[in-house]
Amino acid sequence: MDINTSRFGALQFSMAETVCFPAGLIGLEDCRNWVLLSPRPGDRVIWVQSTQQAEIALPLVDPRTFVPEFTLQLEPSDWAPLGKRETDLVQVLVTMGRKETGLALNLLAPLVINCERRIGRQVVNLDDWAVDHPVGALPAALQRTA
Repeated sequence: MDINTSRFGALQFSMAETVCFPAGLIGLEDCRNWVLLSPRPGDRVIWVQSTQQAEIALPLVDPRTFVPEFTLQLEPSDWAPLGKRETDLVQVLVTMGRKETGLALNLLAPLVINCERRIGRQVVNLDDWAVDHPVGALPAALQRTA
């Protein structure tokens, strides 16, 4: 599959590389198929690029990279759409954005991805986290990618 993105230029990937979010993402319900990208080896930022709307890409990070005490509490019903089996690897990522004061993470609505089945879901964290949790000044290494 080919897509000409506004951020990364022309991309080629197979459908096996995509992650399906059957319910979409909050505010992007029509975008259901995404591909995860790491532009440079070792980057802490992973981009999720819509395969349906080439101009939409979101920066994601592992929340524990910046907030080691991060916890995720979900409703039991949040697991069913992921088709999670006991042995499946699950990855939790959060969107990253800039605020006037620096970097902020959406710890309230993380993305949970079943890596084996390539199914994702944006969930509401029942633990008390903010939608724009500040994590300080934007690190120099991230200034060019965020």
